[in-house]
Amino acid sequence: MRVAVVGATGAVGREMTRILEERDFPVDRLVPLASAKSAGRTVRFRGEDVTVRELSLDALRGVELALVSAGAAVSRSFVPEAADMGVTCIDNSSAFRMEPGVPLAIPEVNPESLVDSPRIVAVPNCTTITAMLAVGPLHRAAGLRELVMSSYQSVSGAGWKGTAELIEQIEKLHGEEESLGHPDLDALPVGEVFGKTIAYNVVAKVGDFQPDGYTGEEAKMMGEPRKILGIPDLRVVATSVRVPVPVGHAVSILAEFSRRIGVEEARQVLRAAPGVELRDDPEHGVYPSPLEAAGLDVALVGRIRRVDRDPNALALFSCADNLRIGAALDAVHIAEHLFTM
Repeated sequence: MRVAVVGATGAVGREMTRILEERDFPVDRLVPLASAKSAGRTVRFRGEDVTVRELSLDALRGVELALVSAGAAVSRSFVPEAADMGVTCIDNSSAFRMEPGVPLAIPEVNPESLVDSPRIVAVPNCTTITAMLAVGPLHRAAGLRELVMSSYQSVSGAGWKGTAELIEQIEKLHGEEESLGHPDLDALPVGEVFGKTIAYNVVAKVGDFQPDGYTGEEAKMMGEPRKILGIPDLRVVATSVRVPVPVGHAVSILAEFSRRIGVEEARQVLRAAPGVELRDDPEHGVYPSPLEAAGLDVALVGRIRRVDRDPNALALFSCADNLRIGAALDAVHIAEHLFTM
């Protein structure tokens, strides 16, 4: 099998390549592709350096599977034609997520979306994956009716530039921490990525603001669960926040179901759920955090609580590695579902 990784030199593309090797996916020939700027570089795969080529339809001839992480505009420019050529394209961008007829897939949550072996499959937003791995099993058990979510998203979700901006600002503010109790706002370091100081701060804006007041990220968090769970009229409200964490997204979830569901039943459901590790032992200080989730192939779920005066609702907290399970691993899981099962 010839497998292309499009965007092979980016953070998610590199992670995809590592996961293909780790999971021993049946790759006979790896075809790493990227922009003209990155062509000629090499990526390491199974002990060999493989040369990156410039992305083109011609470079995809003979390829059976393409894992794509190159941004929405690039995906729109070639994925439909590549699919017409017979390439199965698993796309990590937002380009096709809400397109009718294109599955928005998390194999642990909605494997039925992959039954017809589609040529284009969309990987959900990384924050959506973090939430849906926790909510999906509970929905199957008790029928989801409403979601309220607040996300706490690491700077790596904005790419390497976001991580670099955090590091630079921490270095600039080192030794000045006491002054932050009465900061000179005009003197604080501000970068191009986040628009406000991210070091020692949280920024309640992920994506551009839209006319309705929600950001682009919040729109994804509200729209994608409806498609993944097959509940087009699901009531969802989301707030997305950037936090000074290198890797790992966290989501606080308030979920209302069609019937009464208790904390212990929810724990039992989540213990048995694929892609989830239950971390919910409050008496012994066991609960999820992003650093604990970094590098793992599961979402960590805990802080499960009942909601006063609403026996059909639960509050819970989910954390996952946004680069790995929130992007690259889901793409490879989809590929495994389509090609090896």
